[in-house]
Amino acid sequence: MDVTWGASVGSEIAWGGVIAIYLFLAGIAGGAFLTSALTDLLSKKRPEKVIRSGAYIAPVAIVIGLVMLIVDLGRPLTFWELLINVNFHSVMSLGVFIVSIFTAFSFAYAFLVWTAAAAQKQVLVTSAGMEMAATSSFQGLQVLRKPVALVGSLVALGTATYTGFLLSAVTTNSLWHVSFLGIQSIPFLPILFLVSALSAGLAATLIGANGNDLTLYKKTDIVLLALEMILLAILYVSVGSMYFSGSMALLFWLGVVVIGLLLPLILSIYGVSAHKNLVLPVSSMVVIGGLCLRWFVIYSGQLFK
Repeated sequence: MDVTWGASVGSEIAWGGVIAIYLFLAGIAGGAFLTSALTDLLSKKRPEKVIRSGAYIAPVAIVIGLVMLIVDLGRPLTFWELLINVNFHSVMSLGVFIVSIFTAFSFAYAFLVWTAAAAQKQVLVTSAGMEMAATSSFQGLQVLRKPVALVGSLVALGTATYTGFLLSAVTTNSLWHVSFLGIQSIPFLPILFLVSALSAGLAATLIGANGNDLTLYKKTDIVLLALEMILLAILYVSVGSMYFSGSMALLFWLGVVVIGLLLPLILSIYGVSAHKNLVLPVSSMVVIGGLCLRWFVIYSGQLFK
């Protein structure tokens, strides 16, 4: 099977909007998991809202993305073959393997975070018509929480970068196959998609965690937004203006640059310096920009050759 899920390489649009959304959701899932897990592992204050938000977003986003991908495959009943027949020389096969492992870890981590929260709050859970206290039922499993967070973070990084490697494997597409700063052994899109995934996943997590002291996370997203702008400038210089013109111009300059990067960056800097809570509008724009970026890369890479 080739990298286009069996679609004709010669067709004008082999990959469409469904694939763009899948790449976006995979990035959101990876970024949200990393935000939650790294907070869990490294933060002394352990803001539970942030941890829970990222932990719950990750499995939901990746499952929705996988369902869309399987349906778009056109042969959903054969998808399981990719899970058991792993070809480590195929970007597609290796990517499905990584995403599958990440999905398992995201569900395991979400469960551990939920049971800890349930026990802490004396939450009652209903099972088979019977109510039972969750205070101690699964506390023995909490010893696994940090190992799951650590290993899951590594797989989350693989998931976030894999989407870029998937496109970079199409050697006939000069936008997708562009190298980083002319270094042929380093593809550009995995780096761009990783930074974008971290930023969008963090933003999605902050939407769910709004209300906490999120200053550190806001500053982190400022750095990620600035870095993403630098990477897009490098991409523009590397491939030329053709890909950023015509029918894709409005999507890129308005959706990606203005809504997804410039406005959030300006508002974030203002919000941090003036101590204003602008999490919802800023994070929403970052998430929208992340989707626009995938949409732009998928379509522009196929429309202009």
